[in-house]
Amino acid sequence: MVDVIITGESGKLHAVYHKSEIEAAPLAVILSGSPRQKYHMNDRVSYAMFRAFMDIGFSVVRFNYRGVNDSEGSIGTTADNMLDIATVIDWIQNKNEDSDRIWLAGHQLGAWYVLQAMMRRPEISGFALVSPDVTVSDFGFLSPRPNRGLLLQGMNEGEEAANFGAHLTQILKKQAQIDLETIRIKNADANYSMPADLRQMYNDLKAYVGRENADDALL
Repeated sequence: MVDVIITGESGKLHAVYHKSEIEAAPLAVILSGSPRQKYHMNDRVSYAMFRAFMDIGFSVVRFNYRGVNDSEGSIGTTADNMLDIATVIDWIQNKNEDSDRIWLAGHQLGAWYVLQAMMRRPEISGFALVSPDVTVSDFGFLSPRPNRGLLLQGMNEGEEAANFGAHLTQILKKQAQIDLETIRIKNADANYSMPADLRQMYNDLKAYVGRENADDALL
């Protein structure tokens, strides 16, 4: 993996990129949580998501939104961050023009960004939502967009998170025709603070993506 600089709307975006040795490998973009809550591309959950895709042969990129660490500009709004996400998606696709599959994975607020980006990018092959921020409840952006994805939550996130996950599953199926598989990891919190919990999240994500990506390759 190498550090790269991607030119964004408000200046340079700092990113880390891994190029797969597999010809025409699928792509993945990792979206960290809210920078206002100190999440960034090198936090432990973002790195674990990155490694899950990297270790099954994807070309994958993670990055800091504008105003975060070495990315230029000021911390932005959701609209600003969505522009940065679009820029990074375009960048990795341009670097890998022979690839026809791309996945998104996001943690906390980044999970919401995954869903918004998917509504705007019909080429998204699959996605993963890792412990979405349960305080965000605006589903107005959803429209029919048949797809499938994974929801990962820790069982120690509490009853509110479990109820929210069930609600999100129904909303996605009803409004967007999206099938969402849910895995709840025993003893884990929303940040997968214990090493064993983080390892389990990594393993579950890697297994799901590997299986679904293999199925896509047969279509």
